[in-house]
Amino acid sequence: MPKVKYIAAGIKIDSINGVGLRWEPGQVRNVSAEVSERLLVYPDTWVRLHDETLDNVVPIGLAQAEKPVEEPLPVIDFHSMGKKALLEFAERKYNERLDKRQSEGTIRHKVIALFSKNEMPD
Repeated sequence: MPKVKYIAAGIKIDSINGVGLRWEPGQVRNVSAEVSERLLVYPDTWVRLHDETLDNVVPIGLAQAEKPVEEPLPVIDFHSMGKKALLEFAERKYNERLDKRQSEGTIRHKVIALFSKNEMPD
């Protein structure tokens, strides 16, 4: 099995679909050939190691669960709202008066954009 070392400065969770390992600077792991191929495409982040260079190999485990969000994100079903409800929601919640002459779909997209801008964490 290939051994890969994470050489970047910060903690990272890899974006390989179905893997999602949490990497800390300097961490070395045994990974499958497929995972190795995908990681080593980024030589500024990961490097392949040979057995003689390994001091302590951390076995592959599941990605650590992230800490739960302190406040749950609001869940609002914008697709079940009609045009009037969407206009009222935008005005009440975000103090935005949207053009009533626009289609319901356009207004829905604008309300969702307002929600994303104001409610979603960066």
